Amino acid sequence: MAAAPPTRAMSLMVLALVVVALQTQTAAATALPNGSPFTNATGISWRPSQAAQCTCGSITFAADPSLDPASWRQCAALYSHWTSENGTFGVANADGHFSYRPLVGQTDCALAIAPLASTVGPYLIGSKDIEAILQRSLRDFSYGSLLAVNGTVECDVASGGRAPMSWRISKPPPVVK
Repeated sequence: MAAAPPTRAMSLMVLALVVVALQTQTAAATALPNGSPFTNATGISWRPSQAAQCTCGSITFAADPSLDPASWRQCAALYSHWTSENGTFGVANADGHFSYRPLVGQTDCALAIAPLASTVGPYLIGSKDIEAILQRSLRDFSYGSLLAVNGTVECDVASGGRAPMSWRISKPPPVVK
């Protein structure tokens, strides 16, 4: 028995599914530029690799109610996406002033870092280090559906040795256009 020819309703259903799929991909592309979960911040570069990289030492964690809390769900989605990334971030030195720069993020969740030593750099932060920060923060520092946590870590620097860096997970500041 021959298959029935497509009807107008079937054609509209297929079109609707394609539109939904494209909207989902567009939303993901907006949240995660260029298919990667890291933000496009000045002074930060990404070097992909075949294997996950670990370039930092022990990480400290502390809940921080002074931060604008991130969405736990968006941070969990960021963590889920991040676990498939392998490589190393290069972060330019602090240039004499302390300021947080977004490293990885989504609309309502960002991991930002601030180099603490202005005379060394660039800092090298491995994909496994980012994964560890996100994982423990999600597991141990959420309150309800919110997440606001910070800490410090010493990471490799390109010139040799390690230097301290501060990090935080919160809702990113609004983008000024």
